[in-house]
Amino acid sequence: MRILEFDEKQESLTIHVDTEDDLWLLHLVLRKNDEVIAKTLRDVSVGDNSRRVPMIIRLKVERTEFQEFTNRLRIHGIVLDAPERYSVKGSHHTINLGTGDDLTIIRKWEKFELDKIYKQAERKSKILIAVVDIDEYLIALPMAQGIKIIADRTLPEPEESLEENAEEIAKEVDSYSSSLSPDAILVAGSGFFKLEVAKLLQKKYKVYIDDVNSPGRTGLNELLRRDMIDQLIRDYEISEGRKQMDKINELISKGSKLVTYGKEEVKRAVEIGAVDTLMVLSEIIMKETEEGGQEYAKILEDAVNKGGKVILVPKDSPAYYELRNLGGIACLLRFGID
Repeated sequence: MRILEFDEKQESLTIHVDTEDDLWLLHLVLRKNDEVIAKTLRDVSVGDNSRRVPMIIRLKVERTEFQEFTNRLRIHGIVLDAPERYSVKGSHHTINLGTGDDLTIIRKWEKFELDKIYKQAERKSKILIAVVDIDEYLIALPMAQGIKIIADRTLPEPEESLEENAEEIAKEVDSYSSSLSPDAILVAGSGFFKLEVAKLLQKKYKVYIDDVNSPGRTGLNELLRRDMIDQLIRDYEISEGRKQMDKINELISKGSKLVTYGKEEVKRAVEIGAVDTLMVLSEIIMKETEEGGQEYAKILEDAVNKGGKVILVPKDSPAYYELRNLGGIACLLRFGID
C-alpha cells in the first residue's frame, strides 16, 4: 500500500493498492456511511444499446465484501456524484477494487485505523516458508490476513537417494517463488534433509534455515512462536499474536490478575488505562463495521490513545480459536485490577 495523500482538514485519505493484504485491511477499515472515490466501470445506455463506461464516482458505502486470498474488494453503496451525462447519481453501484487501483476514503478517522494503514504502507518484506521432510512438505506465505497454505503434499519415500525428493521440493518452491518474488525463503525441518533442499534453493534465492520438531502444519505453528520468524516476517502480526496468546493462556491458567477477557472486562480495563496489549478477532470488527456499530472501535481507539497496543487476529491465525473461546477479545494488563 502507498499513501498518496492525506488531507487532515478534509479527512480524506488517498491510497494506492499494491497487495491482497491491502484489500483485506480496507475491508476491516471501511464502515457504513463512509464515502469513497474511485475509478470504476458502469453499464450505461447509449441510444438503444448498453455498454460499460469507465468513470470516476463518489460512493456512500453500505457494505463491503472480501474473499480471503483473492485480489478483489467489492464496495457496495449509493452513488453520490458521477459525470452528469450518465445519470447514475442516486443509484446503487459496486466498485470492484483490485491491486493497482487508487481509492480515496473520506470519513472521521480513528487513530488506531490510521496507525494500521501507515504500518501497512511501511511493509516491504515477503517471506516464503517451506516446512520439509523426506516424504512431505508444506509451502506457506505469511500474510496480514493469515497464513496462506499454497502447497501441502506427501511424497513416496525414496528407495535409494534423498536427492530426488529434495529436488522435487526445491523445484516446487522455486515455481512459487518465481511468481511471488519473495525477499527470502525460510526452509525448516526436523533433520538434515532441510539442508539438502536449502542447498538447492541457495543457488537462486536468499535462504534461511531453522529446525522444527514436527512436519506440516504442526511445524509451521512451531515456527510462528520463534524469534527467527519474528525477524523474517516482522511486518506481520501473526507471530506476535501467537506469542501474546500464549502469554494470555499462561496467565489465565495461573489465575493472574494481569490478564482479562470478554468485552465488558476489557472495556473496564481500557477505561482505567490498564491495557498493555489488546487482542481482538478481526471478524468482530468487520461485523461491527458492516452493521454500522462503534462499540468495539471505541474500545480499540481508547486503548491506543492510552498507550496500549492492538493486535487484530485474522481467522487463519493460529491464535484464532483460542481467542474466540475467550469471547473474541482479551488483553494483557500493566497492573492487576479487581
